[in-house]
Amino acid sequence: MVNKKELEKLINYIEQKLRASQTEVLDFVDNRNFKERLKNHQNHVIFGRRGAGKSSLLSSLKQEPELLRIKIDLENYKEISFPNIIIHVLIECLEQLCTQFNKKAPFNLIAFINKRKIIKVKKALALQLYEPDETEESQRRKNFSEKESSAGAKANQLTADRKTKHGSENEISRVYPVKKIDFLKKEFPNYKKIISEASEALDAKISISLDDFYFVPKSVQADFIDYFHRLTKGTNLRLKVATIKHRTKLYKQTSETYIGTELGHDIFDIDMDYTLDKFTDLKNFMRELLGNACRSSNANIDIDDLFSGEGFSQLCMASGGVPRDFLLLFVNLASKITRGEIQSIGKVNVNEAAIENHSSKLASFGTDSAEEKETLEQYLRIIKEQIYTQKRTNVFLVAKADLNEFPHERQAIRELVDLRLLHLIDTNTSCAPSDGRRYEAYMLDIGLYDNARPRNFSQIEPGATDKRSRKDELRASPKLELQQINKLNLSMLEVTDELPISS
Repeated sequence: MVNKKELEKLINYIEQKLRASQTEVLDFVDNRNFKERLKNHQNHVIFGRRGAGKSSLLSSLKQEPELLRIKIDLENYKEISFPNIIIHVLIECLEQLCTQFNKKAPFNLIAFINKRKIIKVKKALALQLYEPDETEESQRRKNFSEKESSAGAKANQLTADRKTKHGSENEISRVYPVKKIDFLKKEFPNYKKIISEASEALDAKISISLDDFYFVPKSVQADFIDYFHRLTKGTNLRLKVATIKHRTKLYKQTSETYIGTELGHDIFDIDMDYTLDKFTDLKNFMRELLGNACRSSNANIDIDDLFSGEGFSQLCMASGGVPRDFLLLFVNLASKITRGEIQSIGKVNVNEAAIENHSSKLASFGTDSAEEKETLEQYLRIIKEQIYTQKRTNVFLVAKADLNEFPHERQAIRELVDLRLLHLIDTNTSCAPSDGRRYEAYMLDIGLYDNARPRNFSQIEPGATDKRSRKDELRASPKLELQQINKLNLSMLEVTDELPISS
């Protein structure tokens, strides 16, 4: 029997954490050694879906005494055009540097001199915000041509020759383009010098945390990261970027050069996502997350007493591997226990909570998908119709060869995974009966169910096997034909570009 008072302590603790900050849900559970990796003085990009703990991981850098951390929330600038977004971020970085000088070296002469330089640069940057991104400037130049003649003084031999100047004047006018980005490039050495001097004066390495990077418009993400990556070269500055994987484009190549940062070369990735293809690892992680919350809240509760049947597994499925979604659903269900509405958390209870929470997930989907919202909604409607409505199941297979052949459809599927509406449950499987091809298996989010007890419906669970450890049920799942989807008038919609960092 669950002690309701103890359970209320646990619920209140989790809710307090959720209310206090949407970025730091609970103490970060670091069972994959991400904190140590992030401390390395390298450029890092942290991939994870909304609620995966990216911001909590970034916050762990605050504990490093030899590191000066500048934190930028890029959601604040999501509607700022390029290159003004660079200027806004530079100004905020400089403001935070000034704050650090005030805290750590208020009476230091070198710090005072550096602060004055920073204030001067900030003013120059602020003025640029009101300039057009591109304009034309005219330049006028005068040419003067000259002739000389001399006349001898016949009357007086002692008089020197006089020189008389005869000239003509021509004016040349030229018009040339002036770009704001050129100003930023011209001032680039100055910014690097300021960073180096600040690092020396404060005796600290500097880290810029660019949180929610995916809010930068995808069309300029490579240009944006390229500018700040160049600031790290030859300085004590490093970038720590938090973003959603398939909503991000860190690199692009032109005919002459490449722009941005290349994974494994300029920047190293930390992938925080728990996908359902490693379902046992996911369940262990979520159990540890709840266990930590019990200990931190001093709630004397046996987690197993809260669940019945397949309730815990279903809750892990419904979360899609996202810690915040898991905790939100758990609080919802645990509160029903304290109110006497249910005695324990079962499979159907989880389905009901997931469906109730779906509107909240759709709101996040609308925010995060930005200009691609309508396109992705169309893909999702087609997938749900074919798999849930027609085939009456929750899992589908996609041929790897088709994913290569239809990059827009592949991109849509992977973005829907990142937006927590589809979930990857197997990266490499065959179908039954076998046709010699390899497939990826995906699961519809439980919140997409029409009701908690769908009729004539076969739910396939991640990692489910028979007595001979075969995944025949998963392998017999219906196939999603990307060629067919491609023909459903989707070519009329604005489909996102293929991302080079997509797996």
